[in-house]
Amino acid sequence: MRRVVVAISLSAIAGLYAGQFASAADMPVYKAPAAVVTDSGYYLWLDGMYDRVRLPAYSLGWHLTTAAPATTDAGVAQTFDQGLNGGGVRGAIGYIMPGTSTRFEFGGSYVAAKGSGSQFTTNTTGGVTTQLLDGSSTLGAFLCTGGGGNSCTISGALSTNYSAWQFNGKVANDWKFGSLTATPSLTAFGGNTRVGQTLNQTFNEIVGGVVNNSGTYSASTTERWTDLGARVGLDVSAPVTPALTVGIGGWVGGASRSTSLSGNDTHTDTAGTTPNASTLSVSDSKTVFLANAETGFAYRFAPKVTLRGFVGLNYDGSVPGIAGPSFTGSINPPTSRTAAHISYSAQTSYYAGGGLLVKW
Repeated sequence: MRRVVVAISLSAIAGLYAGQFASAADMPVYKAPAAVVTDSGYYLWLDGMYDRVRLPAYSLGWHLTTAAPATTDAGVAQTFDQGLNGGGVRGAIGYIMPGTSTRFEFGGSYVAAKGSGSQFTTNTTGGVTTQLLDGSSTLGAFLCTGGGGNSCTISGALSTNYSAWQFNGKVANDWKFGSLTATPSLTAFGGNTRVGQTLNQTFNEIVGGVVNNSGTYSASTTERWTDLGARVGLDVSAPVTPALTVGIGGWVGGASRSTSLSGNDTHTDTAGTTPNASTLSVSDSKTVFLANAETGFAYRFAPKVTLRGFVGLNYDGSVPGIAGPSFTGSINPPTSRTAAHISYSAQTSYYAGGGLLVKW
């Protein structure tokens, strides 16, 4: 995801707070409220977390058509919703300027997640045809109507692997308001995300209760996006006891995102229809809106060691996905064909975890 950006971050960690990758959260570190002047020196924090990553729906493979003789495009036969489970780490090293509460951080994060899904679809209306990633399609469709046990069945399985990393630099400052400490911050960040997916489908055309034709479809696709941006945040914390602090915060920002999509797919069937394979490579870029919200606690069990726990969510207004190929007019032959391309949708992901903050 690459583009120019501006963002804001909120989270109150005794003045310490850290960021995550463009599609994950900027996760804060909390400390007990402090005066405008705080202890100077270095600090280090490290977190581990569970991530629930949301991606756009995946819609490739066998296509449905309306009933003959029209046989117009009725959309993809199977759509896979994508919620991935994973985990990650994040951390930063920082320095508090002597005689002030101003600090500078340099940090990074890494998250990996995976998921799989399967579907079984039975169609008794219209037909089923093949359209490949590059938009090419076979002439004609397998019929799924006619009564007497006529139908079409499709069994599909999708596997997804996701990984994302980010580096960031941040400047923040504490401001005291009674028992509350407010920490505005400004962060610049850059990172890269990769999503690799594999789809396998098997197809049967059943006539009179007997398999008349069968086929397979498989696709392997990879999307990568790189972000370069900035965010602004605000964190607020308050003490519950001398050792325990609670806080809430978040940030908003933007990024310049550069996205690439590459893939290949193959098709076979017992009727011997062609084409049988295609490849695709496209790219796109845009400016995206990002936001985060997080709440948590910090417990100082030693003068220079703090234990933290947190939960939060990340909002990405333009997560890259794949818009499947389509055609207009009858499949015999189509009036026009459109290849698969990069699409975008808003997604919200969640995370929870804990970590340690150490000062020296």
